[in-house]
Amino acid sequence: MKITLLALMILSIASIGYCADVNIGELVDQYKHATDLQRQELEKNFIGKTISASGTVENVGQYDFFDISNDSGGVYYKVLLQQQETINKVPYQIVLLYKDKDAVKDINRGQMMEKEGNIVKIVDERLQIAVWIYNGVLTERERELFK
Repeated sequence: MKITLLALMILSIASIGYCADVNIGELVDQYKHATDLQRQELEKNFIGKTISASGTVENVGQYDFFDISNDSGGVYYKVLLQQQETINKVPYQIVLLYKDKDAVKDINRGQMMEKEGNIVKIVDERLQIAVWIYNGVLTERERELFK
């Protein structure tokens, strides 16, 4: 019992320290190999955390969110970066979300980008892990909308 408690304390301290400097490749590797319960814990620890991402633009478009629980929605703009691989060969894609159309109007396919934002979603799409990053301050309404 004491050993289990000690192990849990060490893990929670490690995850707190890890959250301070989120590495997208390590996060994707952990998420890919995690159980459903471990994924829930990773989401709890990392959703809302700031992360840097970079890559080549694959596409830019409008994306409409709708929350059926409170009958509200919002129009956002999505920048897809080309699929990448972690050091462990796990494929992943970065999805950058913007509220302001002016922020994306000059982004072109093939352009290299490096952005920082808050993780709003991590999704296992079977062939790849998608990490959704919001470029802006997350409001409570947006947290609910992005779920």
